[in-house]
Amino acid sequence: NNIWAVGEAGIIRKWNGTAWSAQTSGSMRYLRAVWGTDANNIWAVGESGTILKWNGTAWAAQASPTIQQLEGVWGTDATNLWAVGAGGTILKGDGTNWTVQTSGTTGQLLNVWGLDGNNVWATGAYGLLVRWNGTAWALQDSGANDNLNAIWGSKAAGRVWLAGEAGMILHKAQ
Repeated sequence: NNIWAVGEAGIIRKWNGTAWSAQTSGSMRYLRAVWGTDANNIWAVGESGTILKWNGTAWAAQASPTIQQLEGVWGTDATNLWAVGAGGTILKGDGTNWTVQTSGTTGQLLNVWGLDGNNVWATGAYGLLVRWNGTAWALQDSGANDNLNAIWGSKAAGRVWLAGEAGMILHKAQ
């Protein structure tokens, strides 16, 4: 009953369990990803470093420390968030403020996901994979040369799966 979709020209749609409805984003930027913890804490990211937050009532812009396109957003909770994008951009959010983190790459990051606050991965173009260990980001060998567009995993299984172009699916042990 609380599903969100984002897209071009600041489009945001919400599924209420019965139908999709248009939401007012306050932005005309292309929104590339959306993620949330609960009905009152949803973030959307996109073009030119755009970061928007839903507080349960309305969308509002959050100050972004980058003008790079943001491609993905994920968090462990409403105060531990990451957004990734072009030029190796990684931002860390506390729910209100965002700061730039050193990623160790200038490549395009396309998605971000983690098992917890000490095990976060970002995937990217040409097999790019970086991992946060709770202290720093480090490059990882993905074993791929094509774009890695999606990432997900299972803490119980200790595995992370990466999906990319041409039907590529890879898994990594935690």
